[in-house]
Amino acid sequence: MEKRKVFKIQKKIINQKSKTFVISEIGINHEGSLSKCIKMIELSKKAKADAVKLQTINPDLSYVKNSKSFKEFQNCNFNDEELFKIINYAKKIGIIFISTPGSFEEVEKLKKFKADGIKISSGLLTNYPLISHAAKNFKSIIISTGMAYLREIKQAVSACKNNKNLAILKCTSLYPSKDNEINLNSIEDFHKHFKNIIGFSDHTKDELSCLAAVSKGAKIIEKHFTLNTKRKGKDHHISLNPSNFKIMIEKIRRIDLMQGKRKIYPEKKEILNRKLFHRYILAKKDIFKGEKFSLQNLSIKRQIISSRKDLKPLYLNRLIGKKSKRQIKKDKPLIIKDL
Repeated sequence: MEKRKVFKIQKKIINQKSKTFVISEIGINHEGSLSKCIKMIELSKKAKADAVKLQTINPDLSYVKNSKSFKEFQNCNFNDEELFKIINYAKKIGIIFISTPGSFEEVEKLKKFKADGIKISSGLLTNYPLISHAAKNFKSIIISTGMAYLREIKQAVSACKNNKNLAILKCTSLYPSKDNEINLNSIEDFHKHFKNIIGFSDHTKDELSCLAAVSKGAKIIEKHFTLNTKRKGKDHHISLNPSNFKIMIEKIRRIDLMQGKRKIYPEKKEILNRKLFHRYILAKKDIFKGEKFSLQNLSIKRQIISSRKDLKPLYLNRLIGKKSKRQIKKDKPLIIKDL
């Protein structure tokens, strides 16, 4: 695979060899409660998430009044003082803070309070002026691609022309997404069309698609986080609670270790086992000097101790019909001098 660009956010450097970057998507699951939001950030850190992500959206600037989205967000937007406290708490405990801005004004606010990065949601993917503005004001940009055609994703990436430090997340914008709607194979197509780091934003009810996406090459995972999956609201039912989120990350870390290198080779410990497990050509019975080798007096077996001189099975056909140059006891290996 060709060399890909890295994605940098704060001190984290994400590339094809790094650990998967895991984002705890708090979104609006805090329900407008400052204390609940702080608690969720704390528990995300304890679950060993790399980052938390909120939505900083003023409904008056993003949605038509009395629309479903307006009603959903009208009680979930923090004022400046609260947002300042949230961002500073994240910095204090050492977890990266990312947010989705709904408008130019929110971009400016997040810049003022020194958020670590901007996430462009799938619903904002075609808002190219906002993407361009965010890319000019933030070093780290993440873009979700739910509902999008390839040409639209390319246009969004092009809108970040002044900022090449961006990551792209494959996403299905269905809540919840069913297994047959995830299309994880498209991650390979993302790698084909973009040199950026590719990740996965999940909207299923459990963690399986996230684990599978990591195995497909996703280097960023964004999964919804909640204190209670039974709460009413758009995102609670597609979220993981703190305990299950922690388990998901532990599994991702195992997959990270399993990935290895992009070449076929035996592990160092396997090399030590080769002499123990491989088969060699041995005498099936006592063979006398001058006796012809045949399937009646040769066998292929695993032996207790082997050496480099012992003949491997690939030499069997070369031995058949030739005369033995020495006497060979039963279960003793044949060596290169016997050819």
